[in-house]
Amino acid sequence: MDALGIITVLGMSIAKFVLAAAVSYGFNHTYMQTIVLLACGGAAGTAIFYLLGVRILEWLRKRYVRRRAMRLAKGIAPKPSFTRTNRFIVRLKRSYGLVGLAVMPPILSIPITSLLAAKYFRHDRRTLPLLLSAVVMWSVVLSTAWGFLR
Repeated sequence: MDALGIITVLGMSIAKFVLAAAVSYGFNHTYMQTIVLLACGGAAGTAIFYLLGVRILEWLRKRYVRRRAMRLAKGIAPKPSFTRTNRFIVRLKRSYGLVGLAVMPPILSIPITSLLAAKYFRHDRRTLPLLLSAVVMWSVVLSTAWGFLR
């Protein structure tokens, strides 16, 4: 295996997970190599974006609270906090939950899924292990599916 192929597949599994197996097979990697590369890249991307997301979202929350307090001190009415988009997101969160979000990496992407998990499920200690196990499961599924298509 060449280093360029490995780095490309790892990067692709972080950016657009569903196409990473096709890229791996394009570099003539074997079935097991593809599974390992997809699992490693997806897990690394999930961990990085989830952990960074938790920190960034906490910083944004503190900033929001500070700005809201400043607006109230000036006598300016606070902005509405519950919009139609917020209602839609809460409905999706309640309907599908953490497990529903864990099956989303092929549909969305690793960064988006990880950031949504960091936003809505950061206090649940099962979040990161569930996301990582879903990435490993999807690595096997996608490697098998793309293996039949090549």
